[in-house]
Amino acid sequence: MTSELTPTRAWQALVPELQSLRESAGDAAAGAPEAIAAQAADTAERLLLLVHYSIDWENSWIAQPKYRKHYWDGILPRRVQRATRRSATLEDWWSSPALQQLGMVLPADRDRRLELASLLREPPLPVLNTMRTSLPALLLRVRIIKEAVSAQRKAQSA
Repeated sequence: MTSELTPTRAWQALVPELQSLRESAGDAAAGAPEAIAAQAADTAERLLLLVHYSIDWENSWIAQPKYRKHYWDGILPRRVQRATRRSATLEDWWSSPALQQLGMVLPADRDRRLELASLLREPPLPVLNTMRTSLPALLLRVRIIKEAVSAQRKAQSA
């Protein structure tokens, strides 16, 4: 992970129509509330992307069609809400049973592990608060990004 995009940044870049959350604060100073909120929203989105892409979609119970059809609108939001309510740090959040029981596995890719380790060190309270207050909007963005990643992978394998 040198000057190249991190995995989540590469995924986000596939949807240029979505304004970057970290740029939504505009010219706000680094410590300004707008900048802190934008950074927290960006971190939350990237963590949610890593949750989605850390699920073992081959072997997890969530891969079954009867559960998969409720993943975006029921299962994932409830699990994230539960993890957010019960966590004081981002490490607690990532390790929470609510998320782990989705069938998450540690990212096999080194760049994803490095990015995850870095994101888990962000200030937790603004990120957790953003997940509490803006989860539907964050998950909408994550779903749009996931669809773009899927389309790219399908095009590359064709």
